Amino acid sequence: MESILRQAHEQVLPAWFAPKPSAPFLAYGLTQSASLNSGIPEPSLRLLLTVLAGYPISIFYRLIFLNKTSSIVGESARNSFFLVSGLLMSYYFNSYDIIHPLTTCIGTWLICRVVSLVAPKNRSLASSLSFVFNFGYLLTSYKYAATEEYDICYTMQQCVQCLRMIGYGMDFMDGQPKSGKKKDVTPASEEKKKVDTPAPAAPAPTPAGPAVVRDKTPISFGRDIALAQLPTLAETIGYAFFPFAFLVGPQFSFSLYKKFISMELFNVPIPASAVGSDEAKAAAAATANGIPQGSLRYATRCFALGIFYLGLGQVLGGFFPTAALLGKAFLERSFAERVFIFWWTGKTILNKYLGIWTIGEGPCVLSGITFNGYDAQGRPEWDGLRNVNPINYEFATSLTQIVTSFNMNTNFWAKLYVFKRLRFLGNKNLSALGVLLFLAIWHGTHIGYFFCFGLEFMDMETERRMSARFGKPINAFIARQTGVAHVVAKAVWGVITWLLTTSALYFAAVPFDLLQLDKSIQAVQTINYLGIYVMLALLFLDIFLSIVMPKKRSKSIKTE
Repeated sequence: MESILRQAHEQVLPAWFAPKPSAPFLAYGLTQSASLNSGIPEPSLRLLLTVLAGYPISIFYRLIFLNKTSSIVGESARNSFFLVSGLLMSYYFNSYDIIHPLTTCIGTWLICRVVSLVAPKNRSLASSLSFVFNFGYLLTSYKYAATEEYDICYTMQQCVQCLRMIGYGMDFMDGQPKSGKKKDVTPASEEKKKVDTPAPAAPAPTPAGPAVVRDKTPISFGRDIALAQLPTLAETIGYAFFPFAFLVGPQFSFSLYKKFISMELFNVPIPASAVGSDEAKAAAAATANGIPQGSLRYATRCFALGIFYLGLGQVLGGFFPTAALLGKAFLERSFAERVFIFWWTGKTILNKYLGIWTIGEGPCVLSGITFNGYDAQGRPEWDGLRNVNPINYEFATSLTQIVTSFNMNTNFWAKLYVFKRLRFLGNKNLSALGVLLFLAIWHGTHIGYFFCFGLEFMDMETERRMSARFGKPINAFIARQTGVAHVVAKAVWGVITWLLTTSALYFAAVPFDLLQLDKSIQAVQTINYLGIYVMLALLFLDIFLSIVMPKKRSKSIKTE
């Protein structure tokens, strides 16, 4: 038995999980040439080209398939388009390693299918097995495919798909009938054959009664995401390999995907508050294919903003490379200079994520899946899967604002599928710690990830305490001021909280990028562990004050 396990560890598993050479006709010759000319590493350039390929593909889909009035194009045709195009894009990026996301996608569906047949009243078993299968597969991939550097290989898609399929399994569990009545959990393909026709063309949206404005961003995980019925295998692959989100996100539920390919997503009335307005009339006069207008303008904005962030990252990366923090020349600078460079290095690290996520949002918008209903004036909104809120992110004055404006859909996924599932712990801090531990492991096994998320947990706790002890009184003081004094006090406090927030964020970003513990400690040591000492000082200050100045408990009388 021991020899079998050793052979599996030394031969079988490495042969399966180690990245494979590219297919002969995918030698990336053009990509290599562009890489040499631009100075961008070939894997990074291939990643960018894969994401950019989403633009022409989404435009083609928009012209042919995104049509509510067609009597030819139906739900299965749309799903087939995403299935084929997603597999082709994944094959370009992964080559032979496409086998890994295919394995976990089909494996998750098979788990749900078998459990629905063997133990139809125990869908929690399918969810548990799906979690273990996907998370275990991802960690095994990291073990045999990861290097000491940031890897751009099949594990990128595997990382994104891991969350998607875990959520898929939990949604299937949540769709378990609660009553004694049996519900059909067989795949849709095994139902009585139905003619695949598109959803009937809905009339132009008109204000009908007190229409409710749809919940705003993100729409990735709504309230109706439970899967009462197991989707077909083709739908599951189309969802997992959705060509505009399989590589860098955003995360979203199968329920949203189903509404999208069935065109139900667009059956949203204009709110009653917009009756008679010019915006409402313009929204009602949708495009010829029955889809609201405005997505092209929003997608163009995503593309331009993403290119700006990536370009800025390239420029700043030349001035503030992470590796420079480890050089002897860096130590020869003054302490103030080292802190300044460290801050800008952290910001530069995160710029590339802002850029690639924002560019990746564009094809999603062009496809139509990001449709987020109408605002109060009747204007269509297309920010339903926005992963970054640049304004809120750049001017955040608390880490809580960072969480709600950076990698938004992944944070929402973690809140729904991890944080709320840990309520049995009976403590929000323990649940939050569980989420951060899960996300650290999900990113990879490098110590730098744990260093980063550990700092984030401590920083969030320190911020919570400082906000309660000092933030509320200071904000109350500012609110009592009038005229110029109010403006000045608010501006000064805003700058202070912004500087503290960004410093904590960018300080933690450096170990996230360096990955290795020795490199992370060496970099943090160059600024004398400033971020850690400030955080600990504030934390112990609050603990000290809570001892010498305990809060008085107000006596309250309970009334009905």
